[in-house]
Amino acid sequence: MEEELAGAFELYSGLFAEKLRLALATKYPYAPGFDGSAYSKGRNDKFSGEASKIANVPKGYNTNLYGSVDVRYDVNNQEVQIFMNDYWQYVNDGRRPGKRPPTGPIVDWLKFRGIQGRDKKGRFATRESTAFAIATNIAKFGIKPTFFFDIAIEKLSQQIDEELFAQLGASIDDFISQTIINAIPSTEIKIQPI
Repeated sequence: MEEELAGAFELYSGLFAEKLRLALATKYPYAPGFDGSAYSKGRNDKFSGEASKIANVPKGYNTNLYGSVDVRYDVNNQEVQIFMNDYWQYVNDGRRPGKRPPTGPIVDWLKFRGIQGRDKKGRFATRESTAFAIATNIAKFGIKPTFFFDIAIEKLSQQIDEELFAQLGASIDDFISQTIINAIPSTEIKIQPI
């Protein structure tokens, strides 16, 4: 029984990792702000669109959230362990408008992605000034939550429910047929002519 339970946890751990990746692969609108009102507050509509949370990262790197997802079942401690890059919570829960985030990680992200901003005259801006502009935008509008973690839990829960009900239904059918077959004695009825 313990081995079957461990096998089920390992199976569902893999399924949960798959559900997390599918939720991250869903397309989300570009920077609509925490409450979705960024474009109604004067942001240029030509920058609207959508993209998934899967970054195009060179082979060998695991710096994107999608690639960092790993869910394992630890048999010794009997617990499910979920591993993801540490910023997963900001992607899931979003960030409310308010204080400007630090520009250092944004500069690193710009360098890694090879992004170079431009000023109003079309000249290349420094990565620091581009990072400052992004940080200011985040402080002004926030970041809309994706709830990818919650969506993955809901999808996995639905799948488990469906599978359990299907197995339970089959077990009940088997139980009833066996009970009826074993409980009712078979008797032959002979009809004699008069």
